[in-house]
Amino acid sequence: MTSTQFMSAPGGYSATLANKLDKVDCSQVLSAVLKADRQLLGHIKMGKAGENIEVNWIEDILNAEYIVGSMSTSTAVTLSGQSVATLNRLVRSNTILQPAGTSLLLRVTATIAATNTFTVAKYASTVWAAVANTKMYIVAQPYADIATASVDISVARTKRKNFMQIFERAIEITQTRKNMSMEAVINELQLQIKRRTMEIKRELDISLVRGMAYMSTNAASGDLELRTMAGIIQLIRDTDLDTTNEDATVINASSSALTQTRINSLAYLVWGQGGLDETSDPILVVGAKQARVIAGFESELRRVEQGERQVGYYRNLFLTDMGTEIPIVMDRWIPDDKLILLDRSRASIRPMKGDNWHIEKMAKTGRNEKWQLSGQFTLDLRNADACHGMIMGLS
Repeated sequence: MTSTQFMSAPGGYSATLANKLDKVDCSQVLSAVLKADRQLLGHIKMGKAGENIEVNWIEDILNAEYIVGSMSTSTAVTLSGQSVATLNRLVRSNTILQPAGTSLLLRVTATIAATNTFTVAKYASTVWAAVANTKMYIVAQPYADIATASVDISVARTKRKNFMQIFERAIEITQTRKNMSMEAVINELQLQIKRRTMEIKRELDISLVRGMAYMSTNAASGDLELRTMAGIIQLIRDTDLDTTNEDATVINASSSALTQTRINSLAYLVWGQGGLDETSDPILVVGAKQARVIAGFESELRRVEQGERQVGYYRNLFLTDMGTEIPIVMDRWIPDDKLILLDRSRASIRPMKGDNWHIEKMAKTGRNEKWQLSGQFTLDLRNADACHGMIMGLS
C-alpha cells in the first residue's frame, strides 16, 4: 500500500484538508490496517463505540442443566460443589435426574427443603448405581395441569467491564524537511502517519493480549489518567477483575509440552462451560513457538487449505475429537507458554465515542509543524469465563 493510496479513502488526510481542518478523522485508515492484519487483530471486529472511560456490558446466562451430587444409598442424594440455593432453583418434587455415565433415572420424591440432601426413588426399570461427585442431568421437570405456577428461577444478569486506553503518537516536521524533495517520498506527513499508525496497530495488538487493568483496593479501576485496559489473558483468568483468578476455563500444563490431548481437553472444558455453541466462531491463537509444535502434529489432525488466505498464506485447522474444526492463528505477541481458544463472535475492539483514531494539528513552535495521532480503545470480551479458554505453562 503506497502512501498515496493509504490516505486517499473518504475521511482520510489530504493536502487539501490540511489547509482547512486542524482535526481529521483517521478511523477508516486504522480499520483498513486492522482488517488487513493476518494475525490476531484481523480476527477481532470493531464494535460499538463506548461513551465512558469504563465500558460495561451485560451478560445473561441460562440455568445449569445439571446438579452435582453423590449417592451411596438408594434413597438419598447429597449435593456437592453447589449451594442449597442452587439446588432449590433447579430441582423440585418429581424432577427426573440421570447421573452421568449411568442408565439410572431418579425421581425426586419430596419437596426440596433447606438442606443439601434430598430423597429420590428409582424411576422406571433402571438399575441402581452408587455415584460420587457426579453430574446429575435434569432429564425432565414434569408438571401437573392443576398445579399452581412454579417459582421464577430467572438468573440475575452480570455486569462486566473494561477500561478505555489512550493510544498516542506525535509527528513533528520542520519547514525545511517539509519542502525538501526526497527520493521515493512524495509526502512526508502521509508517510509518517502511515508509520505511526502501524506502530499503534502493534501496540494495540500487545495490549489486547497482555494488557493488565490498573488495580486499586482489590478491584480494577479506570479512575485515573494513565489507565490501561484488561487484555484477553487477564479477562479469561479474572473475568470480574477482582484480583482473584477464577481460571474456570484455564488448563495449567505445568511446564509440559503442548499435545493434541491438551487442546482437545481445553475444547472439552469450554464446551462443558457452555461455550462452542451454535453461535461460536472459535480460533486457536498461538505464538511462533507453539505454532511449530502444532505443525508437527499428525497430518490427519491438521487440515491445510490453500484456497483461502484469511490467515497467512495457508489456513491451518485443528480438528478436535468432538468434530469441531478450529482455525489456528499465529500472533507475535502471544506468550510462548500459552495457547488461547478465542471465540471471535464474542470479542470486539470498542473505540471511545468521538475519540476514534484521528490526527490533530498542534500549536506551531518556530519553524516546526506538530501533529498528534491519538484515539481511545478497549477490549469487549463477552463470557470470558465460559466461551474462551487458555492453556498456560507450556514448555
